[in-house]
This record gives sequence, C-alpha cells and structure tokens, in this order.
Amino acid sequence: MEESYHPFGTQMLKEPFTYSELVDKGVEFEVDMGQRSNGSHELGLESDSDYEDAEDVDNEALRSPWTQSFDELRVLMNRIDDYMYKRITREGHVEREVVPEKARVSVRYSFYWEGSGAPFDSSMLRGTKFEFETGQKMVIVGLESAVRTMRPYEQAEFIISYKLLFGELGCPPRIKPKADGLLKVEVIDYSLIGDAEAIDGIAKEDRDKFCVVYPKAQDMHLHGKDCVKRGRYRDAATSFERAVNSLNYCRMGNDEEERRQTELLITLNQNLMIVYNKLNKPQRSCIMMKALRRLTLNNPSCKALFLEGRALAALGEYDRARDVFLQAQAKQPENKEISDEIISMNKRISKYKEASRELWSRAFAAKKPESSGPKTAAQQEKEAKEQRFKDEIEELINEFESSDEKSMNFSRKMFSDAQFETICNLVKDHNMKLTLSPIHEDVLTLSKLEVKSA
Repeated sequence: MEESYHPFGTQMLKEPFTYSELVDKGVEFEVDMGQRSNGSHELGLESDSDYEDAEDVDNEALRSPWTQSFDELRVLMNRIDDYMYKRITREGHVEREVVPEKARVSVRYSFYWEGSGAPFDSSMLRGTKFEFETGQKMVIVGLESAVRTMRPYEQAEFIISYKLLFGELGCPPRIKPKADGLLKVEVIDYSLIGDAEAIDGIAKEDRDKFCVVYPKAQDMHLHGKDCVKRGRYRDAATSFERAVNSLNYCRMGNDEEERRQTELLITLNQNLMIVYNKLNKPQRSCIMMKALRRLTLNNPSCKALFLEGRALAALGEYDRARDVFLQAQAKQPENKEISDEIISMNKRISKYKEASRELWSRAFAAKKPESSGPKTAAQQEKEAKEQRFKDEIEELINEFESSDEKSMNFSRKMFSDAQFETICNLVKDHNMKLTLSPIHEDVLTLSKLEVKSA
C-alpha cells in the first residue's frame, strides 16, 4: 500500500532494534499511553470497546450529521479539490491563520461511513482531544488535509475520498474497498513547533550573519516552547541554549539588529530559567539571571525576578530569595503569587532561625566549669561532660562543614565564656569564621571560609 494511503499514524522507536536482538534475547520498549493518538487506535479499527468508555459522551453529538448518500451532501458543500468537499458549521477565529505545516494541532473528530449513523472512529469516544503534528505523516492524509484548511475554533464537515483514507483495498470486512468517509471535526487550537535542527542547516560561512541566524534561532525557540508544553524540559533546555549560543556568535550590522538580538536573548534566557527550575538546577537558573541583568541593564522583568526568587529558595538562600521577591512585588504589587512566596519565605526564615537556636541550645546545654583543685570524682565527671560537650560541638561543626549550608546562626547567650572559648578554638581548627551580628548583639554566625585558587 502506498504511504499516502496508509490508514494509521506511526510512533517511531527512539532507538531501533535488530531482528537478531528480538529473536535472541528479546527487547523492551515503552508505549507512551499519553500519545495513543499516534497509533492505530485513533484512526483505526478498534471501535467496539470505545463505546463502553463513552458513558459521559452525549449520544446526539456522536450521531452522523448526514445518513443519506454522499452525492446529495456534496451538493451542499464547497469543493476543495478532487478528493475533498467541505461545509463549515461554525466559523473559526478570523484573525488566526489556517493550521500551517510544522504545527501541533488539537482537534475533536468523528469519522463515519456513508449511510451510517454511528462513527467508526471518534476522539470523543475516548473523552480526550486528539493532538498531532502537521507535516510529520502522523495521521492519515485525509484528516491532516482537512484540518489544514481550518482555523482555530472552527467546526466543519468533510466528504473525503478513499484515496486520502484507506485506499482502493480498504480493510475488509470493516472497511469496504474504495470507501469514502464523512469527517466531522473541530480545531481547538494549534501552536507552532519550530525545528529542533534549524541551526544545523546553516552553512559555516553564514553562522555569524544575523540575517541568516535570527530566523533559525526563532525556530529553535518555538521548538523549545513546544517541548516545555509537553514536559520535555531537557530537550527544551537544549533548544534554548543552542539558540542563545548562535545569537551570541552573530555580528550585528546596525542598531535594529542589535535590538532584535537583545529582545530574543532576553526571552530565551528567561525561558531557560523556567526550564532549569523545572529540572531542579537552580544554580543554572541564577546564572541565566546574571545574563538577564546584563541584557536589561539591571532592570529584569517581574517574571524573571520571581523565577530567581524560586531558584534562590531552592538553594536555601531564603533571605536573598525574600529580597528578590520584594523587588518583584514592587513591579506588581497586586500579584498574589508573589505575596504568597514572600509569606512562605518569612515562615522558612523564622523556622530556620528557631531550629538553629534549638540546635545550639541543645549542644551547649552544659554547666559552667568549676575552679581548679584536686580532681575529685565530681570534677572528673565534670571534665568528662566538658569533653562530651567538645565532642558534640565538633560533630556539629563537621556536619555543617559537609552540608550545602553556607552559614549557621546561634545565640551567644546559650553558653558560658569557657564554652565559647572551646567553640572558638574548634572553629579556628576547622578554618571557619565566627562573626557577631552588628544588629543583634547576641547573634553569632558560623560561616565557611572561601578557598581562593592560587
């Protein structure tokens, strides 16, 4: 059967396997149930079980809009070409273009045979919308060709020739040879999907030319946005990063090109912040923010500040995160999401300080040392307690040293002068720093010294 008449869409394996692998030891692969629409079931032959899952579907909505001969219906339709007739039942958004090539389109559809009142295939039977990419041969030609004539929100009916459906042979007994079909379809919306390999198509001698690189970077940006919508954050990061690198390599010929480059770089870096936060890479998100501050002359958008606050919070930098959220709030005072983050940061900071005080309070819960004298049994016991105290503090310092935390606060009032001296000695031995807060006289901060490279 020719490819254009193939009844089913296809879902390619990410990694191919050989026949010998299949026979010798077998292979394992995963079926993406979220992408069932790419398989034979969506435009295939398994409709019997669909009706069992269609309890919430209005039966009237599933009935064929025409049960008489297709010849009579064609008279009421507009001829698109030799293989397709169309009748619009609801106009789409006039300000939007028809579905283009290289787009991800969402539809609801039902297919009927001539004279049949019930669909042989319908996305509504599964209670979900159906998504596919145009230009990728993911569905039968008739469905894509029909959808490519429609705008978002449009509903239409089509008589489609067997040549764009199941061909001359059909698939007996369910599909007769040369069977034309009636398609009832609604385009919910579509989005451009770009090209993941757009940059690769640029010749080496043109990779520093803005007029050549800029549209390709836009294509990579679209692909990255599509990946984000589908939860493929690593692929999105790759697309955004490649677009940024290609733009940074360009030579601008005038101020207008520089302005367009800056605008797209701001968008790309901001999108990278979103992706890195999703991938739990807050450090990378903060690096992107540095680039944004440079590009915006230290005036990043509210959204960028919000994303930076999220990244800093993930790093445990609660005070800095709160300061950044406050900057974002100054730009959008009525934004409830920002206000909620500030409240959350205040709670985290209070909880962290309380936990630190409690930790050090337990650690320093030892009595004051007594004056020297003969080592009685009581003194020996006190010396043992002092040693245990020292061991506990050293253990705490060791834990802090191996943690990701950069500083730890505690109160000076929690321990005696002798105990404080013990702490100072241990801090010095571990090459750390102990500082007194200039605001709160009893608050001490234990911090790690940065190691300077030679």
